[in-house]
Amino acid sequence: MSASLEDAAPAAALRTPPVVPQPAPRTAATPSQKPAPGASTPGAPTPGANVTGAYPDLNVPPASATAPIAPSEKDALMRDLTATRQRLENSAPANNADAEARRLRNLAKTHAERQLQEIEKTE
Repeated sequence: MSASLEDAAPAAALRTPPVVPQPAPRTAATPSQKPAPGASTPGAPTPGANVTGAYPDLNVPPASATAPIAPSEKDALMRDLTATRQRLENSAPANNADAEARRLRNLAKTHAERQLQEIEKTE
């Protein structure tokens, strides 16, 4: 048995979708119509999304929330961070892997003993 392109993608699936009509733009209420209670007055900003009758343009970059850091500020922060990192590296104890391994083995042994004592108490 062989497969064809028609089996993989039927011609009906390749047709372009029909054009969906856009809703008519909203118009302001006429003076004879009174707005519903709780409705906003014309010209006042409304919370939430606004129906404009057109698709939103998602390619507009958002505005920056804060001002960018100036190069002089960046340099000052980098100097401070570098100095702090060096200070911490110099004050850190030497890495003694053997002592750390002994400490962890002792911790595991005492932990296991405590756990066994707790189990024996509950029995």
